[in-house]
Parts: sequence; structure tokens; C-alpha cells
Amino acid sequence: MVRISSPARRAVIVLAIVLIGTLVLGFVEARAGDILSLYGQENVGTAGAQFLRIPAGARSSALGQAGVAAATDGSGLFWNPATIMHTSTRRGMFFGHTAYTADIEIEHAAYFTRWQNWGLGLTAGVLRSGDIPRTTEFHQEGTGQSFNANMLVLGLTATRSMTDRFAMGGTLKLYQENLDDVSIRSVLVDVGVLYFVGVGDMRIGFAVKNFGPDLKPSGTPPESSGFNTPGSYQSFSAPTSGSFGAAYTWGLSRNITLLTTADFHHPADYSESFRFGSELGLGGTLLLRGGLETNRDVGGMSAGFGVAVGRDHWNITVDYALRDMGAFGTVHMMSVDIMPMLTGRRSR
Repeated sequence: MVRISSPARRAVIVLAIVLIGTLVLGFVEARAGDILSLYGQENVGTAGAQFLRIPAGARSSALGQAGVAAATDGSGLFWNPATIMHTSTRRGMFFGHTAYTADIEIEHAAYFTRWQNWGLGLTAGVLRSGDIPRTTEFHQEGTGQSFNANMLVLGLTATRSMTDRFAMGGTLKLYQENLDDVSIRSVLVDVGVLYFVGVGDMRIGFAVKNFGPDLKPSGTPPESSGFNTPGSYQSFSAPTSGSFGAAYTWGLSRNITLLTTADFHHPADYSESFRFGSELGLGGTLLLRGGLETNRDVGGMSAGFGVAVGRDHWNITVDYALRDMGAFGTVHMMSVDIMPMLTGRRSR
């Protein structure tokens, strides 16, 4: 019997995961009608609930949205449900605010707790449009009335550590969208895996998000004079996407670290893109970040910073990020990650 050394075994495992991830993505693309569309560029605008695509958390947003393997904090529940099994503490809370375009306000919150082999998490996201002036074909400047477009998503996450290096998890999400007097409800699912290679903190992640049935507004379309009014609204696809990525932290010196992360991202209604990000850690307190997403029609650059403060029983990190949205302006994001420590002070 030929014995395989530990480094060689790790290399084989990594290669196997990469091949499996590649095969899964290939299968996902081949089954366009089931999960993802093969020709995303030709399906632009065919998926709804785009609110679910808006990133949560300033940290991963500043890293070019390359968070499928790097988001090992409270916001990880939104990026890859398996990541909470490898956070620095067993419990954590997360709060995020996004000042989006057109005066749209977005809030995210999460809580997780884990044991030796199991973890549970709760997530919530809210989009508030504010008052939108109501217009008609005869009152294009507004009728003096207004309406709202609000969206809500609630998620329940369960994760499982198969070994001390491999974890998998899933999130069941309830999505609610209200546009004036029209509403949409749907149940969607996220699934993800995270594997630590065994070389430093190198990890590989894979996640499929927002998988579920087509979305369809409830009720009956209003009648319109001069047109044939359909009996029901048309359905549209959920904003399903798949991501495969890796992250690694380099120890440059005793107090300086450099995190590098990269994702391959495939949405159902657009072409693929690569996401890259890096985070320079100075003394475990100040974190400087930058990122890039390729193949975007507008924008794609992002940057930000974080400040981590450790106390006797708490580790609090405040993060800020800005994203270039091209003609839509710059999006500003802030988030707070709170992790109670069981014993003593521990930096992020």
C-alpha cells in the first residue's frame, strides 16, 4: 500500500473540491431551466426581487463582494450559511445600513449561535423606498399622491460541521414585496459549503443563493381603457446565483496581515464576473480594504475600512464601505459586528 503524505493529501482534497465545484457549476449551467440560465447575458432583466442581490455588510462589500469564503463574521449568513461554523466566537450579532441610490434605505440584521457541530442563525433585511410620487399618462409631473415600494426578507439558517475543516449549511427565506397595492410572497433557499484546506487559514467556499420557484404578484391587474387586460400577472424568475471562491490571510509581520479573496460569480440573469478583494490588517485594530468586480456595465470598484475594538467580554467591529455604481452614484454602507467573548479579550 502506498502511503500519501499529509501535504499531498491536502493537495488532493483541494483539487477534488475545485473539480467538484467546477462540475457543479457546469451542471448548474447545463440545467438552465432548473437553477441557473446558461446564457445570462441574454436574460438581462428576466429575474425579479433584485433587492436580494444587494450585498449585506460593509466588510464584504468593500472586498468587491468576494464574500463566499471570506465572510467569517455575522454578515456571513447572507453570503454563505456555512461560514458561521468558523467565526471567532460562538455567538454574534450583526447590523448593517445601506444608503442606496434614489434615497432608498436598506437595513440588514443577523444573529447566530453555534455549538460544537451545529449552528443556527436568524437574518432579516428591509428595503424602504420612501414616498414615490404617483404619476399617470395625464399627470406626468405627479398627481399629488404617493405610494411606497417596500421589501422584506426573513431567514432561518441551520449549519453542520462535518469535520473540523468542512461545514455545510442552508437558509430558508421568506420574501415579501409590496408595490403599492400589489404584493409578492415567496419561499427561497440558500445553500453553501466551506472547507479549510489546512494551510494557514486558506478556505474554499461555494454557495447557491435565492433558489426557488418563480415569483408572481397576487391579485388581478387593474383594467385599462383601450387595452385587453390580462386575467393575472406574469410570473418571473427568482434572482438565483452561484458563487465559488477562496480566501487566504498572509502574515506579513507580527502585527500586519493581508487577506486576499476571490470569487467566481454566476447570476441567472447576467453574464459571469470575477470578484477580487484584499484587506490589510494593522495591529488587529485597523483594517483597510479594497475590491473590484469585473464585467460590470457601470462601476465595479469598492473600498472601505474597519475598526475593531476588544473589551473584556466583547469584540466590536465597525465597518464602512463605498461602492462605485457609475451613473447611479456612490453607495455608502455601514455595519456593526458584535461578538460576545466567553473569556478575556480576543481580537478579530
